Amino acid sequence: MINPKKMDDQDFVFVNKPLTEKEEKEFSNFLKQRKARLREKTAQAKKASA
Repeated sequence: MINPKKMDDQDFVFVNKPLTEKEEKEFSNFLKQRKARLREKTAQAKKASA
């Protein structure tokens, strides 16, 4: 769960049209992959700076 006090604009995604079930699953997978890539990049940056 995200701490609401630490949220910024990057934590929000607005969709103006209703999605089909298939589109919802694809979008959810996209967000999960994006989050995993960002975590990996952050971890690599920390290793490189250490």
